[in-house]
Amino acid sequence: MPLDGLLLEGQRASLLAVDDTPAILDLLTISLGGDYDVVTVESGQAAISAFSARRFDLVLLDLMMPDMDGFETLRQLQALPGFAGTPVVFLTAMDDLASECSALELGADDYITKPFKPNLVRLRIGNLLHRVRLQRMLTLALSGAEQGLWAWLYEQGELRVASNWSLALSEDGQTKGNAFAGWAPVTHPDDAPLMNTVLEDYLAGTSPAFDADVRLRCVDGQWHWFSVRGKRTGDGVLMGAYRNIDDRKLAELQLRQSETRYCNVMNATGEGIWEWSAGAPVLHTNSSFLRMLGLPLTDAVGVAQLAGLVLAEDVAELEGKRAALMAGDDPWALEFRIRHQDGHALWVALHGQVVERMADGRASRMVGALQDISQKKMIEEEFRRLALFDALTGLPNRRLLIDRMHQAISGNRRHGSLGALMFIDMDRFKALNDTLGHDYGDMLLVEVGRRLQATVRGMDTVARLGGDEFVVILADLPSDREAASMDARRVGEKILGALGEPYALKEHRYESTPSIGLCLFGSADGEDVEAILRRADNAMYSAKRAGRNQLSVAED
Repeated sequence: MPLDGLLLEGQRASLLAVDDTPAILDLLTISLGGDYDVVTVESGQAAISAFSARRFDLVLLDLMMPDMDGFETLRQLQALPGFAGTPVVFLTAMDDLASECSALELGADDYITKPFKPNLVRLRIGNLLHRVRLQRMLTLALSGAEQGLWAWLYEQGELRVASNWSLALSEDGQTKGNAFAGWAPVTHPDDAPLMNTVLEDYLAGTSPAFDADVRLRCVDGQWHWFSVRGKRTGDGVLMGAYRNIDDRKLAELQLRQSETRYCNVMNATGEGIWEWSAGAPVLHTNSSFLRMLGLPLTDAVGVAQLAGLVLAEDVAELEGKRAALMAGDDPWALEFRIRHQDGHALWVALHGQVVERMADGRASRMVGALQDISQKKMIEEEFRRLALFDALTGLPNRRLLIDRMHQAISGNRRHGSLGALMFIDMDRFKALNDTLGHDYGDMLLVEVGRRLQATVRGMDTVARLGGDEFVVILADLPSDREAASMDARRVGEKILGALGEPYALKEHRYESTPSIGLCLFGSADGEDVEAILRRADNAMYSAKRAGRNQLSVAED
């Protein structure tokens, strides 16, 4: 796989936009050209020619085109070498369910109907390319780490394997195979009984995973040692990975020499390894372990020194698990934050296992590895942020808003208090987008979110539903409806004033006002979140009908 196909950070992805309407292509070029290299063509045949000449990271495809519709265009694109794995997004005026289902069944990754919102298209493309990049990096990582994947229908005796590296499995030692009648055809006769025993132990629950070290025949005609590990993913189905461990088996035969060799390999990969005799004041490590934490390159480091680097917030959990881990013989892994010598914190995964015990059963020697998983944690946090927060303003999105509303309703019922919900819509926001452009509209929305947060209490919630619609939840108001209404009105009037102040949008001074709908909630048992939102929404439209820049209160 070429490096330019990995979509690594800092590289611009290339998009192929296919549409027979020049105005649509111009809009896509303007809205997406700042982030991506956009190539536009006006027909399906031109798209096939363009992709034959170069590879694109994503294809935007119209459905209705005169010479060749989008479905046929996609079929012919899928037949091109190098197209496999390329994400396709249909961008079409056909909003019927049948067309959308047909597109997805054909292999499209998304379906967006016209007229579309450029910001929404940009966000969907960004999320899709991010996922594709991770998938491609995972494929390359598996190949680089010399790991193959397998799926075994053990009750039916069917095995499928996939590897992108040289040690492909073979029944005859010459022909690469990817489908076998179970493991037996490629497993050394002396190791075949072990595979059955390991399967029985795993299915019986006495082993945490299907895990065996066996010799498998490869295309070079030789038997090679592999670690075969997997877990059940369904009735009668196991899935996992297999990895060549010839070096490890050689290390077991020549222990001292191989330990040095293993350390060198681990140093080259950047993974830290360690060994500790229980009660000893020092931990023996390789250089990668020390380099990862910015420590001096020696062959040992003080246990107390390492413990002092763990972030205080993670110490209690780490200590709480230590005794239980030392009591068992299974491999374990702990994730926590540790302080690098230059001051920054990083997430690490500490893997280990007890390998020797004293006569009374106490652990005497442990070995393991240390991995920097900061990037993994960052990706996990990014996925969480995209799922719960608005990408433009950073405010909670509708999903998180609904969760906060459920919490507020539950709290009101427990404490006998009331809450208030305000539905806010910016007046004449469309005129701003039409006159100055969406970038200025985005700047105004960000400022609106900032002003709202500055106006309410820290315990209250400010969320963006989409477009120029915002919601504010006022929690824990008095149980008396009149008092709660007065408190909520005061906050609403403050919001009217704050959002009605002029906005400095680069070189432009822009004036905008809000229309606000307010309703109380908490006293009506059984009223759901959507009903509360509808009441506030209706009140907001009453404010608009009354002339805008007003606060309208819903009737109970």
